[in-house]
Amino acid sequence: MMKYILLYIFLIEIVFSNNRIDIANRYIQKGEVNRAIKILKKEANRGNLAAELKLAEIYYYNKSNIKKALYWYKKASIKSAEANFQIGKIYQDINKSAKEIIKYYQKAANLGSTKAIFTLANIYYHGKIVPKDINKAISLYKKAANKGDKFSIYNLGYIYDNGIGVKQDLKKAFKYYLSAANKGYIDAIYNVAIYYYQGKGVNKDKKKAFKWFKQAADRGDIESIYNIGVMYYQGDGILMNKIYAFKYLWQAAKFSHQKAQYTLDKLCKESSWACK
Repeated sequence: MMKYILLYIFLIEIVFSNNRIDIANRYIQKGEVNRAIKILKKEANRGNLAAELKLAEIYYYNKSNIKKALYWYKKASIKSAEANFQIGKIYQDINKSAKEIIKYYQKAANLGSTKAIFTLANIYYHGKIVPKDINKAISLYKKAANKGDKFSIYNLGYIYDNGIGVKQDLKKAFKYYLSAANKGYIDAIYNVAIYYYQGKGVNKDKKKAFKWFKQAADRGDIESIYNIGVMYYQGDGILMNKIYAFKYLWQAAKFSHQKAQYTLDKLCKESSWACK
């Protein structure tokens, strides 16, 4: 019987703790940050991880108090990948030693943080705070990619596309771009369209290229909007439609896309009826 009573008390305490954090969040939304801090400190001093993280966030972003932010992030860092990641990020922002930066990103990665693995990969790829190590970067990108990170998947595509530290392999590049595109990464969507259009690493297929350009264009990618306009203008892989060509070229031209402006002028001189 006693164990059930203790379990009941424990569950009630969790509910009350969550409610207190919700109250603190409402105070933050209303701009009453100091009242929120008071509540969160009580919870944090009882070992509430969510309260520790929230306090650190408030001190860093609302109060610009790095010392206090680090204090609470370090308290949370024993159990939290996010806390370790944020410490690494703060240390990187304030130009702490590379050793300390890597240490906390690595701790976050060891606790399962995909974005920490991706960040470490970027650090080794760019070589700004540690010597450049493309092989290590690729290994880390692959680790994050295996966890579904679209940015890492895209970067692997870029690496194989351009032969950076590896032999250029357009088929591998396409595979990675396609995987990132299927996760909604707009740069990858555009690159998949280009690969299909040019027949790079995959059989040329302008209908598929159009489909991927359209997907990127619908999300606001100016280069894709321009390319669709040109395809409609030239009847390239799709039926020629100068009215649609005008629509897309005009959209791209609005954003000062010089090629779109030139092609639009050419279209309107040839077929003024399409530009009304």
